[in-house]
Amino acid sequence: MISFSRTATATFLVLTSLTACSAGSPVAPGTSVPVPPSASATSVTPPSEPAVSPSGPYNSVPNGPAPSKPAGIPKTPTDIVRSPGWIEGTITRGGTGPCYGLVTFDGVAYAMYSDKGAKLTQGDHIKAELTPARLRIDCGAGIPVSMGAIQHFP
Repeated sequence: MISFSRTATATFLVLTSLTACSAGSPVAPGTSVPVPPSASATSVTPPSEPAVSPSGPYNSVPNGPAPSKPAGIPKTPTDIVRSPGWIEGTITRGGTGPCYGLVTFDGVAYAMYSDKGAKLTQGDHIKAELTPARLRIDCGAGIPVSMGAIQHFP
């Protein structure tokens, strides 16, 4: 494989020689002119490079580590919301249902849906079993979840 620095050096030498030829006195076409010793191409040593022996033809792809295999299609859907499980917090939107609001002690807001008709009042401290919402019901601000069992705390 020809390295870029060798190609650049060779190109530079050819252009320098051509420029030197055209910079001299005008010569009629077809006339041979001897080149003086001072105008000869100088030997340029390219910077030292590590010796790399090609492993194949000049246009082959160099050997190296195999490219990593793409991950492919996910085995499970990527949009599944993980079940929060049992969550403890304070009711922010109460009533007899079907929508409620809950904020955990960490500040995470949940928009809960339950068709059981539980009576919750704003400010109640509860622990509720939450699962990802399967129905597209808008219960307000927060992560949409379905509420299962409830434990009230004094």
